[in-house]
Amino acid sequence: GYRMRAEFRVWHLGGSWDYVMFDPQSRQRIVITDCQMVTDAIRQLMMPLRDLLLADTELSRRLFAVDFLASTTGEVLVTLIYHRPLDESWDASALALSQKLPERVMLLGRSRGKKRVLVRDYVEEMLTLPNQTQFKIRHVENAFSQPNAKVNQQMLAWVAEVMASDSNIKDVLELYGGAGNFTWVLAQYARSVVMTELSKQAVQSAQSAFAQANIQNVQVAAMDSEQVSGLLSVSGEGTNLRWQDKDYAFDVVLVDPPRAGLDDVTRALVQRFDRIIYISCNPETLARDVQAWQSTHDVKAWAMFDQFPYTHHIEMGMVFEKISKD
Repeated sequence: GYRMRAEFRVWHLGGSWDYVMFDPQSRQRIVITDCQMVTDAIRQLMMPLRDLLLADTELSRRLFAVDFLASTTGEVLVTLIYHRPLDESWDASALALSQKLPERVMLLGRSRGKKRVLVRDYVEEMLTLPNQTQFKIRHVENAFSQPNAKVNQQMLAWVAEVMASDSNIKDVLELYGGAGNFTWVLAQYARSVVMTELSKQAVQSAQSAFAQANIQNVQVAAMDSEQVSGLLSVSGEGTNLRWQDKDYAFDVVLVDPPRAGLDDVTRALVQRFDRIIYISCNPETLARDVQAWQSTHDVKAWAMFDQFPYTHHIEMGMVFEKISKD
């Protein structure tokens, strides 16, 4: 019951179809009739939804995959993915089906990069910080979100502990901010936060959520590491930034890169900072990246989070501080 999102292929045979997954080694097709790893809201919905879809030829015709995205608030967004164009006929059938589903289940149709949204294309997640501050974050369909809500809470608590350990922090730069998962924590302990993210979906989601919560000390910048590096100080070596008529003197940088880790530009950029918080979903690329900082930074804290039970994947957090020249 730990996974908040899941993706299943659809395998048609005769007039019926099944949810399937494929063995990564043999590529053998495996029919899924029950999935204990997903959260209960998804698990209890899967087979009744299949039966309802099978009863409607418009909704089952050339159905390719079904994606589920849930939140701990009870919302579930179901994306039906097709190998055919969708039109008003699909809308009518999907709306009729929606009336037969639990109240907080929403349907969305997708085909060839286009989508038909019946209600909205995201679920809202309520997160709680150790100081009992609560905030909502939007998990958008087809965009990255933390798959394990309970372990994500532990990760947020760990970052909060790291931030609370230094009362002198003023400005924080966050790279790969996504929809703002860690940004909310940083904003509780810093004078200001500049969060960078390239995904338009994530930027829009984060900005909407921050505005709704009246969070005023966060600026979201749609730029990559190379652009940030060029803007950081005139010399290109420091951690001062003038952006949108505001001056920032960053004390901390938080990076949460994809599995590939940091590129060369970002690795050099991050090394400038006195304190680095590195969240990694790949210990191998983490080890590669931090080797470059051995002569300039010491490890001050680390943690391991089992975001992905039953797999070899692991999430890690590490804190680095610049070695004093004295």
